[in-house]
Amino acid sequence: MTDSNSTGSKQFQKETPQNIKYGYFQWGPYVMITKLKDSIIVRMLEEGKKLQEKHNYNHKLAGQIKEQYQFEEQQAMWFYNEITPIIQAYRYGHCEYHGLEHKEVNIHPTDLWINYMKPGEFNPYHVHGGDYSFVFYLDVPKEIGEENKKFKGTHSGPGSLTLMYGQSASPAWNTVEKVLHPRTGDFYMFPALLYHQVSPFQSDVTRISISGNLNIDKTNMDKSYF
Repeated sequence: MTDSNSTGSKQFQKETPQNIKYGYFQWGPYVMITKLKDSIIVRMLEEGKKLQEKHNYNHKLAGQIKEQYQFEEQQAMWFYNEITPIIQAYRYGHCEYHGLEHKEVNIHPTDLWINYMKPGEFNPYHVHGGDYSFVFYLDVPKEIGEENKKFKGTHSGPGSLTLMYGQSASPAWNTVEKVLHPRTGDFYMFPALLYHQVSPFQSDVTRISISGNLNIDKTNMDKSYF
């Protein structure tokens, strides 16, 4: 537990039109949102084309997606080497956000796969293995964005990524979900046990994304730290 002055519960000062000063807490797990450079997108799109049916990864995944392929070790290691600075930045921000001592730890990738999401396919609410997970969008066709603009439903729109960190409740101000509408190049990193889901879309396009998991080496470390 941390008190209101600790790093783990930062307050942001606001001022109302009536000049009343107040603070509010950041709430929920730590989620990083950033962009990766175009050269990584180009390289991983090409690497994805090389994967054949023998690399099908559906038996390990929750998604109702026909084409999900695991990258080979050499392909995966190239990608993980490219994003090492981002992983390190996430780790630093994660510790700051939760008021944890920033200990140097070894973080090991466990897997990496590519998703070719077609109309009507989806990912139900699920979690990942390991400690940290991420999703990187290689290609988000503009048709999905246009479909979202026309959406009239009450929940997350077509192709959206929804993060959920608590039990849904009423009234609506008890917010437990964050709905995101990814674009090409977006990279989201989050705790592996954060529930998330991807809504289906109907546009006749293919959305391509990459996901992976990471483990913290906890050898000789105090388990209470995690």
